Amino acid sequence: MKKRNFPLLLILLIGGGMASCGNINKNVASIPAVWCSDRCGSDTLNSYEVFIPEREKADQTLPLLVILDPHGNGKASLLHFKLAAEHYPAVLVASNLVKNNLPGYEDVVQKLIEDVRTKYPVGKVILLSGFSGGARMAIGYAMNHPVNGLILSGALAGPDELRKVGCLVYSISGTDDFNFMETAQYLFQEATIPENLKIEFINTSHGWPDSLTLASAVGFVQLACSETLGLSVGKVLEKDFVKQQTEKIDSFRNQGDLLNSMLMSRNMSTTAPFNNEKSFAASYNALKASPAYAAQMSLLMQNLQFEYQVRQPYLEALQTKNTEWWKKELVKIDLQIQTATTPFARDANRRIKAFFGIACYSYCRQASQSHNATALNQVLPIYRMLEPENPDMFYFSAIAKYWEGSHNDAKFQLKKAIDAGFSDLANIHRDMPALTNY
Repeated sequence: MKKRNFPLLLILLIGGGMASCGNINKNVASIPAVWCSDRCGSDTLNSYEVFIPEREKADQTLPLLVILDPHGNGKASLLHFKLAAEHYPAVLVASNLVKNNLPGYEDVVQKLIEDVRTKYPVGKVILLSGFSGGARMAIGYAMNHPVNGLILSGALAGPDELRKVGCLVYSISGTDDFNFMETAQYLFQEATIPENLKIEFINTSHGWPDSLTLASAVGFVQLACSETLGLSVGKVLEKDFVKQQTEKIDSFRNQGDLLNSMLMSRNMSTTAPFNNEKSFAASYNALKASPAYAAQMSLLMQNLQFEYQVRQPYLEALQTKNTEWWKKELVKIDLQIQTATTPFARDANRRIKAFFGIACYSYCRQASQSHNATALNQVLPIYRMLEPENPDMFYFSAIAKYWEGSHNDAKFQLKKAIDAGFSDLANIHRDMPALTNY
């Protein structure tokens, strides 16, 4: 490996020993795990986090898994995948620069991949994973560049876009996620579902899936690609994975969660090499023919239709109703969540409540870009009531104070935003130039 001139930004010790990025010794038999920070030689602003699991051989190359977080939080997002990389070895790279609304993000990702290939033990296999806006960017990149697999959560795309991707797409969707509809739609048009799309539901809201879920997804994609891409995954690991998935399918079915049982059966029965095990197809066909499954699908459809019907009136209410009206609506939604007679009704109301927050963000962002103080001040009190600790809410509050000329109040709100996790300095420079030095 060529010696680099930049200083290391991060060296963490993990497990039984770690090496820094600059100390990967190719002359020893066993290579310790590495976790560090790096940046592209051609663009020092294009920084990223790196994790390489322990390797048995110095000349061993691994698949590259690029992680795209919507907020450019490479360190936090990489942590979610460490378990996956240790069990299904891969070089993890999480971007600190790629984030929502970044112009030219495809070129940024391409430069990152090219830089990583010159420095780290990666082979030809490229996998991408993204959450929310990161998922959308992963899809956008894969539509125009060679990628061997996508692992997406919190967002999906239409069938034409997914077919254009041309690689395996593993979608993880939270049943409480306000973007759940984007994935759920495929359950009702199975005849036209892209062959490369595999779906998993989890009982969470809008956020990165837990490490176990991501490890299973990475395992699925690597094992599914092992023969065609020449990955040395191993038959023992494949056998263990098949056993784990069989146990999950049985567990879901025994709990009465027939949708998840069906989805996992479908994923395994339609994907090589897992489809060599005929029990997956048998399980899938039995579930699809079950009256209980049909009843659950009917309930899901009813609640998705209800959710779709109320979204537009709520969007209009954000522009016309005051906080007192919204307080009453929140009480009503919370009561409907607590008294729901089915998990489908409960999840629908949770998604509606979560939708309020993303709608507030969208309106505030639009108002700030158009410098519409009236629209911003209409939505901000509702946003503050819905998500009182949201960093974006604090940031938009700072903009409102800045427009009023109250720079001290703007600084106070900006500090709250930064303390809560807001980190986009470019936006601060653009929206509140007088506070740049602050």
